Amino acid sequence: MRLRTLIVLCIGAAVGYVYAKRALTRDEPAILKGPRDEAPLNPALRMISGQAQRLADQATVKSLDAIRSARRAIRDRLGEDDAAWN
Repeated sequence: MRLRTLIVLCIGAAVGYVYAKRALTRDEPAILKGPRDEAPLNPALRMISGQAQRLADQATVKSLDAIRSARRAIRDRLGEDDAAWN
């Protein structure tokens, strides 16, 4: 390798490093950062969104209960020795 090729390679690596560092530290406007607390200003919308959240929470609890009961039924059918439950 000649000295000129080595110098060109080093300059290319330095330019690539500077460009990558600048691209990684640049703030992207399309990406939201930090917590965003945007409650609707309209009281009716606030009430509806709160009710929707409560319904979603209740549905989550019911679905988890259904999964637990299904697992319990399967465990009872197979017995403790037949199935490995982690």
